[in-house]
Amino acid sequence: MAGKMDNAGLARFCINKVGVPYVMGTNGRTFTRFMYTDLVRRNPGGWFTAARLPAVKGYIGRQVTDCHGLVEWFVREQSGVAYDTTADAAYNAATAKGAIGTIPELPGVCVRYKGHAGVYIGGGYVVEARGFDYGVCITPLKGRPWTHWYKHPRIKYTKTALPAPCPAKVGKQTGRYSIVWLQLALNRQISVGYIKGKPLDVDGIYGSKTAAEAAAYWKRKGWTKEDQVWGVGQSTIKALGKGM
Repeated sequence: MAGKMDNAGLARFCINKVGVPYVMGTNGRTFTRFMYTDLVRRNPGGWFTAARLPAVKGYIGRQVTDCHGLVEWFVREQSGVAYDTTADAAYNAATAKGAIGTIPELPGVCVRYKGHAGVYIGGGYVVEARGFDYGVCITPLKGRPWTHWYKHPRIKYTKTALPAPCPAKVGKQTGRYSIVWLQLALNRQISVGYIKGKPLDVDGIYGSKTAAEAAAYWKRKGWTKEDQVWGVGQSTIKALGKGM
């Protein structure tokens, strides 16, 4: 059954793929021995070097992707239809685009430089299948050489914010998306001066710094005097989600 190919769904999908290995020429399908042999034979862009081959061969049986493959993976899962193109072709087909300095604060907008693409998730962060040494990871927008943004031609841009976690509970044992949502929400509270502190690194890990900023938010609300809060629920998520 076809799903919704909207921008918030794309951002959420990409966040949940953090940690997937990078292999040039793939887009989320389970990596097979045939795919390995075929890609090594064709060697697109000279990417399959002798130094990489042992590790890449070890990915057989796992899902792998390249940069634009993340978007292709999402489109295929939502529509049930195969989709395969290059990062540059997708950018060229887009009708809404601009220089990176004009990027809208809109989750699911794509960012690119020649030959590479990522997906903006908001709050100054991008999910990208960065390369062999990194896999799919979250990076600061300003820390990478992006030149342009664009609305992907296969995605419907209808949402202005990431959807709140469901179920409405975030803690050390919850999924990466829920923690990323919380970190971005806390960073917004820091940026407007509602709570004090340095912006969190958005990494999807509920560590001591995230726990401390969650506690700072609770203190500001008059909910606790604790220095660390190791889990938040519906009331916190609802309060943080207001105005998004």
